[in-house]
Amino acid sequence: MLKPTRKDLMNILHNVGGVLMLLGLTMLIPLIISLAAGEWSSVLDFVICTSLTIGVGNLLYFGLPARGRVTWNQGLVIVAFSWFLAMLFSALPLYLSGHFASYLDACFDAMSGPTTTGLTLVHDLDHLAYGVNFWRHLTMFLGGQGIVILAITYFVAGSSTAAQMYMGEARDSIMPNVIESSRFILKVSVFYLAVGTLSLGLCLLQQGMAPMRSFFQSSCLFMAGFSTGGFTPQALSIVYYHSLLVELVTIIFMVLGASNFAVQYEIWQRRPREFYRNIETRVLSASLSVTLGLMLAGLIIVGVYSTFGVTVRRGAYQLISGHSTTGFMTVYPTQMGMRWGEIALFVLIIVMGLGGCACSTAGGIKALRVGIIFKSVNLKVKQALSPDSAVVKERIHHIKDFDVTEGLMGATLIITLLYIGFYLLGALVGLFYGYGLNASVFESVSAASNVGLTTGVTQYAMPWLLKAVYILEMWVGRLEILAVVVMFAYFINAIKRRQR
Repeated sequence: MLKPTRKDLMNILHNVGGVLMLLGLTMLIPLIISLAAGEWSSVLDFVICTSLTIGVGNLLYFGLPARGRVTWNQGLVIVAFSWFLAMLFSALPLYLSGHFASYLDACFDAMSGPTTTGLTLVHDLDHLAYGVNFWRHLTMFLGGQGIVILAITYFVAGSSTAAQMYMGEARDSIMPNVIESSRFILKVSVFYLAVGTLSLGLCLLQQGMAPMRSFFQSSCLFMAGFSTGGFTPQALSIVYYHSLLVELVTIIFMVLGASNFAVQYEIWQRRPREFYRNIETRVLSASLSVTLGLMLAGLIIVGVYSTFGVTVRRGAYQLISGHSTTGFMTVYPTQMGMRWGEIALFVLIIVMGLGGCACSTAGGIKALRVGIIFKSVNLKVKQALSPDSAVVKERIHHIKDFDVTEGLMGATLIITLLYIGFYLLGALVGLFYGYGLNASVFESVSAASNVGLTTGVTQYAMPWLLKAVYILEMWVGRLEILAVVVMFAYFINAIKRRQR
């Protein structure tokens, strides 16, 4: 059992302070945008929030110096607690904007953004100030790459400390040095940001949108799309643009965001064979192919669209959006919930629960775990059919070849079952408040897998307890459960130790 000491807590709070300082510095970007747009009320809000966040971060970072190396469990606590505090401070400018009914609603969006979920409780989004709107999307971009990863890049000293924090954010190391891994992720993301903003901006210009507005919205759309989040600068999501070009470009960046950064690193190093050999790529391709067929069949049966072309366009986009855990929508939530039929909604629930790839911006159980489960079943069948003296093995290729062991199978199964448990938790709370079974399960899986698709359940009028449960699901789902569980255990044991 964990028995945290005063030195342990100082280590944790010191590193959390570094994360808060970084968060405060990033608030300068929407502050500048608010200045440029002449949004003086927002300028004052961001000045207050930036000062407060940096001030608290400085107090923790310099007032509580690190005492020794960061251990594995400390790294998990640092990550989970950093994300929780980041929500509380990120919510401040949202709440001060006046577009949220309560601070809890602002916290909902402040957790939905960094966890790249995209569910929102904002009022009158179409008239939200430019600076605040940009802040929503920037938190999503920062969360997609990893808040702690950015802190590792600039604030964390020592490879041991960096390694514990990096792994705590549910990332696999791309290079031997985790600091170099985090810098690679940041460099690639910034490169994609430039390309994505330009390409989407040109698409919106072609639609007749004013230049400044088109590039503002294109940067927001890219930050949400590549981060596999679901925020958009307009309340109607992607429906607002009525553009096939916008849909095609966002699909490209949704897929990139849901792809493993380690596989992308191999491609950048001119080793493209990894893309075809990797088990995650194969699992994701097979899943998309099978579920697309089921999705289209379900939509054709209910006859929701008049032509096959529209059925493919709407169905395929929502399938990719759900499987990549992005949450962009080209249909209205009520239409999806009431007219898509049970087959199509069931398919969406399945792909949302499975999610994208490990070490990506996507949420969900992950394609790697799905591949390991299938390989494990295959191994057990082989062992059952083989003589007792036979040595039966099953191998997986993920960057390198490795055997499927009992330990790997057990760990994969435990995490998968925990995800399913959280899916059921949110669904039960939804049922308790009178929402239908399909809607309750759909919304819970969307929150816990950090997707953001909705059938209309998520709105500011829903019960406060359901909001709190979805916040917990988003937080736990993004950090893949373990870090949050360890944090609670750590602080409970610290309180018990103090009482003794």
